[in-house]
Amino acid sequence: MANNNCKYQQKQACFTQQVIIRVLLALAFGLSSFPIGVLYAEDERPPPGFENGQLRLQLFPWSTEQMAAFFEARGFPVLMIEKLSAYCFFTATIKNKRNDVLQLDLADWRFVSQDGELQRIPRSQWPPLWKKMGIPLASQSTFRWMLLPETLHFYPHEKEGGNVVLKKTTAAFSLRARFGLGENTDPVTATVDNLQCADVTEAGKPL
Repeated sequence: MANNNCKYQQKQACFTQQVIIRVLLALAFGLSSFPIGVLYAEDERPPPGFENGQLRLQLFPWSTEQMAAFFEARGFPVLMIEKLSAYCFFTATIKNKRNDVLQLDLADWRFVSQDGELQRIPRSQWPPLWKKMGIPLASQSTFRWMLLPETLHFYPHEKEGGNVVLKKTTAAFSLRARFGLGENTDPVTATVDNLQCADVTEAGKPL
């Protein structure tokens, strides 16, 4: 269906939509090891990311419309969707290219713009908010499952994906993501520049 809609959109906009749809479908069906290479054509620019001999990291921004449609299809309450629309979502996909364990700890990730560090919203913020709002447990569980874990060990050549949530901003920013490589080995830092929330005109709305 995405291909049928292409004639109504500019080529780049359509390509971006198809990338997001494929990523979200992969996450929706619980596929932790979908091939990133098939998400974009060879003659198209790949999504923002970082790659070296240790790991590959890519980030796919969601627009508010994409986020709302995806959550609505899973039965999320309107109040929950409206609250989430005030935030900036990125689907992060990570592949361990090593022959031993790669260690993820989101406490070691820094999102920084020229105005300073951006606020990443951790998992711990959501349960009290959902409880206060009376959100059904099923929706809470689905949302929690879609988030990138705060800590995770990636085994050799393992791939995994999940969502990172930021306070929405109009500023361009960079990610400095540090990954552990085990004892007696210095960590590696993945740097991704020129990131931006998909709906920069929506930034600044009250949370």
